[in-house]
Amino acid sequence: MVDEKILLEILEHIPSAVYVVDQQERMVYVNRAAELLDNYSRKDVLGKKLEDIYKDIVFTEDKNSPCLLGLRTGQVYRDENVEWFNGGKVINTLISTYLVREKDKIAAVYAICDEISNLKKRVISNASFLNQTTYKTHSKRLGNGTEYVFDDILGNSKAMQDTVSLAKRFAAKQMPVMLFGETGTGKEMFAQSIHNASVNYKGPFVAVNCAAIPDNLLESTLFGTKKGAFTGAVDSIGMFEKAENGTLFLDEINSMPIYLQSKLLRVLQEKEIQRLGDVTMRKVNCRIISATNELPDKLMEEGRMREDLYYRLSTGFVFIPPLREREYDLDLLIQVIVNRLNQEMDTVIIGLTPALNMMMHQYSWPGNIRELTNVLASAFNFVSERDGYVGIEHLPNYLRDKLEESLREQGESGQPFLFSLPKDSEGRSRLQIDRNLNDTVDQFERRLIEQALYETKGKLSRCSERLGISRQGLSVKLKKYQINPAQYR
Repeated sequence: MVDEKILLEILEHIPSAVYVVDQQERMVYVNRAAELLDNYSRKDVLGKKLEDIYKDIVFTEDKNSPCLLGLRTGQVYRDENVEWFNGGKVINTLISTYLVREKDKIAAVYAICDEISNLKKRVISNASFLNQTTYKTHSKRLGNGTEYVFDDILGNSKAMQDTVSLAKRFAAKQMPVMLFGETGTGKEMFAQSIHNASVNYKGPFVAVNCAAIPDNLLESTLFGTKKGAFTGAVDSIGMFEKAENGTLFLDEINSMPIYLQSKLLRVLQEKEIQRLGDVTMRKVNCRIISATNELPDKLMEEGRMREDLYYRLSTGFVFIPPLREREYDLDLLIQVIVNRLNQEMDTVIIGLTPALNMMMHQYSWPGNIRELTNVLASAFNFVSERDGYVGIEHLPNYLRDKLEESLREQGESGQPFLFSLPKDSEGRSRLQIDRNLNDTVDQFERRLIEQALYETKGKLSRCSERLGISRQGLSVKLKKYQINPAQYR
């Protein structure tokens, strides 16, 4: 028999989280990995009932603690995909639960749990697998009307990291926040993330698109109605009351009529609302997050937004950068979208061909991430089973024609290369340094080589001449960057 002390030492060093629960539904053992996963100390949970330990944790898909399910149903669960929401973070795991029986009675249950992101890191770091998502996760339903937290916002560029950092600071304070960003930049994702990182994350998140509701209905939608206020009116609560102790997200607030902005301003000042047709004032307590895809200065100049309302709503102001200002995020976003589409469409696409990748970096993406997602989803519909990569030929016609026209215009202008630097909001080229110099130079050099290969259809002699280096020097660089010229022929 192995000594109990040795067994406990082994459990402390395995990377999987281990939980043991007795028949009274009390936690009797957790290892170090479980402490790290749940962000608690074992002294705070040992001997306590599971319902008390997890009372503030929201499980998605209407699931409960797997250990609790095992005790109550007597069933064994293997490789269950379970997500839970704890303190502003979504924990996505694979859990197996097993029963310990004594004389045909369940004496205890133990669970072995691995966070999926850690599983993926272990697989990638110990084997030569492609960096692809190999599991299917359920759509997160956090029980408060949201899907997203800050961990879902992807971006390594300094512009995006600074934006997320600022939004997190505002989330911790109970102040109104205004989000400004072009169409498709992810304003609602930011709004939900701010809500889920706030002290009110257990409260409801209620979203209203001010542009999608007719002016004559928007007021009753926000404030509610009293029976008899107008023909067909019934007693109903508005969005302000539905968002009590939570967050009300007013998307496209630039579409809200001026007369209604006056009423909104009063709500912000007095913290009370009056339903249509009612004389009673009702106290409300909710945080306001607003969003606009037009510059507030322009809106106020044109008389479409009250200045006093703007100052009330923009105590915290977050500018979400467009995709064209996030050059170094494009490859990451493409890979994440490709992985997700592989799951949804049951395909096995590795990524983009180098030629298409280069062209994608040339495009300014006026529709931002939403357009990028739609373009790739459309391209997936034209990829055959034998294709491992999405190529130019799979693109929607409008984008292929637009990109190729852009390339032809640059070629006819006599420019030596088609490569261009990221643009700022005024269209000026600028170099964004958010990594060390060697990595930045390597990325630019790789892009230039890929571009020259595209122009010369993969012919090495012409490519080396185009780049002004020897063919032998080109071969060395192709090997360094693992570029296959055959993909350009």
